[in-house]
Amino acid sequence: MNITLICEESFDGIMTAVYDGWVFMNKGYEVSIHPGKEYAVTFFSEFVSVRTDIDKAVKVAESIKVKISIEAFVMVYRACMHFDKGRADAVFGFLRLAYPVGARVTKMLSNPYVMKLMELSRKVSNESHFFKEFLRFEELKGGILYSKIEPKCDVISFVSQHFAERFPEEDWIIYDIKRKKASVHKHGMDCVIIQGQDMEKMIKDFQVSDEYRELWKVFFHAIAIPERNNLKCQQTNLPQWYRKNMTEFYEAHD
Repeated sequence: MNITLICEESFDGIMTAVYDGWVFMNKGYEVSIHPGKEYAVTFFSEFVSVRTDIDKAVKVAESIKVKISIEAFVMVYRACMHFDKGRADAVFGFLRLAYPVGARVTKMLSNPYVMKLMELSRKVSNESHFFKEFLRFEELKGGILYSKIEPKCDVISFVSQHFAERFPEEDWIIYDIKRKKASVHKHGMDCVIIQGQDMEKMIKDFQVSDEYRELWKVFFHAIAIPERNNLKCQQTNLPQWYRKNMTEFYEAHD
């Protein structure tokens, strides 16, 4: 008996599916979890839609912290933010292994579920680290700082946490164009995540000519040494997909 649970792509959606999946598993079902609406229906599995339930999601998240470890929870959370279509199955398989053995599961590197989860977690961690370095703000009317990014993984929560600690007294918005997901920060307050809004259209009337953008591009080109130009090295340290929304590379897209 096979059952596929279809859930939201969010962390809460996947955790809800894990909760329901455990119930089905205890009834003898072979469970797989698919986040998102794009999937191919087969004759060999029953498909069940799972509505996100915050209470269920919290119960699963807390049980991971208490019964396994904080380290395992961080790995699971990061893995859920990956774009891999099999990430939810990797999380479910990891948890099936982890609950009986506890904290030592993160050392079981020969297990394919542990290796897969670590791989997904590492990818998300690395990409969020890059965007903390490569993210660029522009100033809107009213002194609001605005930045847009297009990450492969859903890293906006990690990136916004970094800038909330770095710029706690500033008003800023970080917008994930691909997912239409924005982190909005008002000085002295916590970040608020907003989904489903086209922030590019909303801020259009608030954009102003920024002389510092031009100064930064002039500086970027002024410090370059043509004789030591190494495009291959540049591509390694700063891949193309990070450059699209970086101020110093804007002219390439004008």
